[in-house]
Amino acid sequence: MVLLTTAFIEKECVRTQSNKSLTKGICKNHLRKITHLFMNDKLIEAVGNFSGCKNLRVIYMQNNCITKIENLDFAESLTHLYLQHNNITRIENLQGLRNLRSLYLGHNGINIVQGLEGLENLLELHIENQKLAVGESLVFDPRSLKTLSNHLKILNVTGNGLISLRALSHFLNLEHLDARDNKIKDMRDLSETISSLPWLNRLFLQGNPVTLSYRYRENLIAHSNRLENLDGKVITDVTRRFLSKFKEVKQLRLERCGPKLSLSDDITTSLNLPPAFKRSVSRAILQQQPGPKLSISVSAISGETESQLFPPWKCISAIHGKRDNHLTPRPLWRSTSRARQSPRRISKIIDSTGLPPIPATKKE
Repeated sequence: MVLLTTAFIEKECVRTQSNKSLTKGICKNHLRKITHLFMNDKLIEAVGNFSGCKNLRVIYMQNNCITKIENLDFAESLTHLYLQHNNITRIENLQGLRNLRSLYLGHNGINIVQGLEGLENLLELHIENQKLAVGESLVFDPRSLKTLSNHLKILNVTGNGLISLRALSHFLNLEHLDARDNKIKDMRDLSETISSLPWLNRLFLQGNPVTLSYRYRENLIAHSNRLENLDGKVITDVTRRFLSKFKEVKQLRLERCGPKLSLSDDITTSLNLPPAFKRSVSRAILQQQPGPKLSISVSAISGETESQLFPPWKCISAIHGKRDNHLTPRPLWRSTSRARQSPRRISKIIDSTGLPPIPATKKE
């Protein structure tokens, strides 16, 4: 078992210095002066007491076997803490790190984002790709959410089984959000969340089912005022202004027109009848006519599908007779031939009416 202590750090510093120079060793107060501690890839399993390094600002402890965060309260000047690729299952013992700005906890076994209430200066949180059980997703503790919502600017929650980003809707200062490879599929919920993030300018959602939605990119751009990069593609100001204007015009049109009427209500409303007669007329027009009817399905705004019946086609005056028990329309050329009647036929018609005969023209 490798335990991180002051003696272990001093031993590693001596070994590193000897690799650089065979004659020069480390000074007596070296541990008090160091600001960056490189303890990555050391097979460390636990964090012991190394409070002799009081001036640490950056600690690299990624790629180890650490199972618990502890013994870091002394590092009041710490600004960056790297703990990714360990076996940590709980965020704890970080309340004393008042100046911590960047926290890296990716590729661990954390399922609840908690224990961050005292980190009022935290600007960057990376908690991607946690080792969760099948069907589980990353959960945010309300107390930690309240603290993070006031200061956090960069958040990485890639690959954590999230189905919604609604918990992030109050992150007023969030600028960079990476939520790739999750299970987000509700376009309306996502659009509302994005519209509530006023400073968001970089968003990554590749690998989510929502990216296959109709006009996914246009919808998100229209709901954001500052989005500059979506899924790695730059968004121009002209595109954003155009889509925002299009959204406003569409919303105004919906407010003016109101909800759409069903087919029967639309027909009866156009007749300008009293309400008592509208229902009767609707039934008479769309349901009570004998004979075959055309049935179609009309989708209302509520999403319900209602069946509407059209009356049968009526015969017009041009229909002349029947053939094979079917009504056949009068041919177009028959009406044309009747118009070109001979003079003899015309004279007979005039004689029967009692009008003077038309003088015959002499052929030359």
